[in-house]
Amino acid sequence: QPKRGMLTPAEVRSIALAELDLGPNSIVWDIGAGSGSVAIEASQIASGGQVYAVEMDADDFALIAENAKRFAANNVFPVLGRAPEAWHDLPDPDAVFVGGTGRQIKQIVEEAFGRLRLGGRLVASVASPDNLCAVLATLKEAGADANCWMIQISRGNPQLVDVRFESMNPSYLISVTRET
Repeated sequence: QPKRGMLTPAEVRSIALAELDLGPNSIVWDIGAGSGSVAIEASQIASGGQVYAVEMDADDFALIAENAKRFAANNVFPVLGRAPEAWHDLPDPDAVFVGGTGRQIKQIVEEAFGRLRLGGRLVASVASPDNLCAVLATLKEAGADANCWMIQISRGNPQLVDVRFESMNPSYLISVTRET
């Protein structure tokens, strides 16, 4: 796991991957990849494509490479660097996942959306209402019509003979298709 724990819960990843609408030959960027969980799962769907996992933390970058090898995700290519500079030499994507809680989320989404191929999908997962509003405003300024969700997950935990649900912090998911 990355130093900060699994940032994108499995339940949110499944919705995000569905919204990315990946094809077998998609070129995918996972920005703020952490352990590479989104990139590795995307590589299974886009098995004939390329998945670039961009991460600025050197330890997490090494973890992406380890996890890609562990899960035989040979089409995952870890990229060490800070977005957006780190992706300048990458091929234009069909799909972009932006994760994490970065302070530069507005700039990252704006520049990634600009590189997205026509008909491509961008999905961003943010942890705060402020970042949600910043991303939605950025996409609106770009003339895009985004969808958003607040995802609240509660996981069941056994407690003696009963089950108790523990709520996780909400996640905010934004999805948009580049039309023009």
